[in-house]
Parts: sequence; C-alpha cells; structure tokens
Amino acid sequence: MAGDLRSVLEQSVGVYGTAPTCYLSALARVPDLTLADFDGAIASGSLVRLRAMRYSVYTLPVEIVPVVAAATRTLARRTNAYRKRVEHRYDEFVSAIDAALANGPLPATKLRAAVDPERELGDLFNVVLGMAAADFRVVRTTTTGSWRSDRFLYARWEDFLPAIDPDAIDDLTAKRQLLERYVAAYGPVEIDDVRWWTGWTKAETLEAVEGIDLDREGNAVGLMAGTRLLPVWDVLLVAYRNRDRFIAPSYAPLAYDRYGNATSVVLDKGRVVGQWDLGSKDSPLQIKVAPFSHWSKRLWSDVERQAGRIAKLIGTESFSVTAIDEPVDLLDSSRNRFLAPLSKR
Repeated sequence: MAGDLRSVLEQSVGVYGTAPTCYLSALARVPDLTLADFDGAIASGSLVRLRAMRYSVYTLPVEIVPVVAAATRTLARRTNAYRKRVEHRYDEFVSAIDAALANGPLPATKLRAAVDPERELGDLFNVVLGMAAADFRVVRTTTTGSWRSDRFLYARWEDFLPAIDPDAIDDLTAKRQLLERYVAAYGPVEIDDVRWWTGWTKAETLEAVEGIDLDREGNAVGLMAGTRLLPVWDVLLVAYRNRDRFIAPSYAPLAYDRYGNATSVVLDKGRVVGQWDLGSKDSPLQIKVAPFSHWSKRLWSDVERQAGRIAKLIGTESFSVTAIDEPVDLLDSSRNRFLAPLSKR
C-alpha cells in the first residue's frame, strides 16, 4: 500500500499537507488507505511535508522533493513585514533551533521553550520557524494528537532527509520539470492556470512555460473514477484558475469563496455536484451533504459508500449521512465558512 500511495501522490504532484485534508485527499485516490500507511510514510521520510506551490504545505513523495523545493523556494523566501521584524536575529534563533533538534524531532511548543524561553519573539517565533523551513534547515514530520491535528514535530533537514539537496537544481530547470509534472497531471492547462497553481510571478511563469506543451491530457481526474468526497483544499480543486472543466459557473460560488479557497465537495464522474461537511466529531461521524441539483439513487448510494470509507479510515463503526436541502453560497458567507460549509445547517 505504501508504494501505491507514493505512486498516486507522485501522479497528483502531492496532496495538501495539513490534516485532515492530507488523509482525505489520499483516500479519494487510494481506496484502501489506512492512517498507518500515511503516517508511516511520513515517519520513514518516504513522504515529505513541504511548503511548495502558492506557499501552501504539501505532502510529496520524497523522489520529487528536490524538484518541487527548487521550483518553489523563491515563494517561501519572499520578504514581508513579519520577516523584516526578525531578520536581524534570525541567524541567532535558527542556530538555537538547530541545537535544540540535535537529539531528535520536537513539537513547536518544546522548540519555543528551548529557543525562546522568555517569549521575546511572541507570535514571531512561528515566523522564524517558517523561515528555517524555507531555508531547508528544518522539516515538518509526523504530528501529535488525532488524525485532525496539525501539531507537527520538526526535525533538522540534514537528519531527516540527508540524501536530499534542495539546492542541487537551478530555479529554471526545476520550474520546467515541475511544470511537466503539473501538465501530466492536470493538463490541458492555460498560462493563468499555471500561474495560479504555482504562485509564480507573471515573468516567472512565462519563462517556465516557453516550449512546453500545455495542451496534453492529464490523469488527475482519472485517479478518482466514480464518486468521491473531496476535502477542503483538495489538489484537484486548487489546480486551476479556470474551473469550468469540472463545475458549472453557476455553481462555482458553492465550491469556492471570494479568496479562491475550495470547500469540501462531492465529485461524480469528474464533475462537482454538491457540498459535504465532515463534522467535528469522529464517533459518531456525522457527514452532511447538500446536492447542487437532484441526485439519483445511484449517486446517493455512492456517497454513502464513500462516507463508509472515511469511517473505516478513522476506525469508527458509527456514521451517518444527512441530506441538506440547500448548499451554502460561500461568496455570501463569513471568511472561514468554506472550512465547514454545512456546520450551521
């Protein structure tokens, strides 16, 4: 199963890296996935969590990490107001982080206690930690807590990924190689799609796409035949600027908010046909579903089956699927409503 997981994630150019999306996106593509498969691959270094496209955390097969890291490192290293506030002491703090991790991975809370016991940095400690990750000094590994937890353990890059040199490939070569993988997964694509997915500047995008055939047919949807419950920020949903290929324009506000965040949706035969909501409890697991239009009995049965797969993944025998009459218009909702669209229904 671990081999299947790595192969599928390579074909999709990773999945979103934070929980529970990482598990649910993988499950949508690997039907027999277990949490142990995924977590074991992270622990062994076969899968790596890395800030990558659009500066989002992805989970990627280790084999493609050198290309993705080199192609997106400029995104993670862009100067901003927060970085300017800590850059004069960055070297001091990152050296302390390095020393604190000498004996193995630590959660951010213990790292903070070791590196900044007086809390001089305040909330800027996370900025320093992010800068250390952008410089490939540290890497996010496993998590503590439940399958919904994003409390990462951090390790030194040189300890966890000693064979990976993220600076071995020059920027342009890496960008072209990443773009070839993107087209193989999500093609045909347009230049606006490339720029949206990567987060590159217009100039970077135009340089990278020169000579590359963007019209090839990709296999991203083919990895998910039939009906699937795709989670928030699923990689298929964030792969395109123009989403007409899998959702009718009139339904787009039911899948995306004004900032481009994708909510959890029902995908059937390559088309987005409804919203769904994971709920906040694992047992009983109470999944809500809001169709965009009338559904057949077959589709309802398929959704019930996919809900059962999620229940099996997290080890609960008690689950239900509740039909909601009306999906939520995300353009007319609060900023974070996309994270749990049907929670108030």
